[in-house]
Amino acid sequence: MVSETYKCPACDLSEPVVRFGFTSIGNQRLRCQTCKKTWTPKARSRAMSPEKEALIAAALQERSSQRAIARTFKVARTKVREILKKSPAPHV
Repeated sequence: MVSETYKCPACDLSEPVVRFGFTSIGNQRLRCQTCKKTWTPKARSRAMSPEKEALIAAALQERSSQRAIARTFKVARTKVREILKKSPAPHV
């Protein structure tokens, strides 16, 4: 069995680090027993890709509803509204 050792990002010790559950998306969390700091060693970025943002902007240009776009692309309606504000106004 392969065991990985991690160092605490706050106090730089590796011995008192233990597993401390999982995040909401399933990543392992760790905790330092000395300073009580918790962190995720392999954190995933939550940023949206520019390609997906361009697809959402195109769907907005096609006059699809914000709810439908959010449901189709699995994003929050607030994110759809942010992209709508960033996109240039359509010429009528």
